Amino acid sequence: MGIINRFLLLLLSLLTLALSISVLGAVFGWLPESVWLDSLHYAMARQETIAASVVVFLVSLKLLGQVFCCSKDKTTSKGEYVIESGPRGEVRVALDAVRNFTDRLAREAHGVRDVRVVVKARNRKEGATLALQLELVVGREAEVTKLSEKLTTTIQQQLEQTMALTEVPVNIVIKDVSDAQPSKKHRVV
Repeated sequence: MGIINRFLLLLLSLLTLALSISVLGAVFGWLPESVWLDSLHYAMARQETIAASVVVFLVSLKLLGQVFCCSKDKTTSKGEYVIESGPRGEVRVALDAVRNFTDRLAREAHGVRDVRVVVKARNRKEGATLALQLELVVGREAEVTKLSEKLTTTIQQQLEQTMALTEVPVNIVIKDVSDAQPSKKHRVV
């Protein structure tokens, strides 16, 4: 559940708590009937009450929808990915390492001006899978079909050779075509 849904749930919970305390006060006689009945009549005559009721109703529907929505495929872009597991232990690779490695490989290709790599790791019952999405800014001189084919082949071969990751799908999205010079990322040593 996201931060916005948590905040809406907090507001709805506080509103429900205040309403239930008011009802209990009226039922057990803690509040005189004339006080709460006059206040109720006054509140029902106000337009703000209608607006607040509509907002609370919409928030309730949103939260109810969140209760019943389910994502069948958990996707993460942070953490580690298990390459090999055996009785003597596991070999894991950080997803940041895969992202940085792929970023360097993509920037080496002729015609690539800028790149953004998104690594998606899915945990399924049949086994974990890994997928890459490259968002590229290319130069005018680049032939997109040949560039994407070359990048896909190079990245898949290097991932298999270096990290023993086989059959990693590489999805390439061309975000822009630019005449600007390739962006240089500064290396921190």
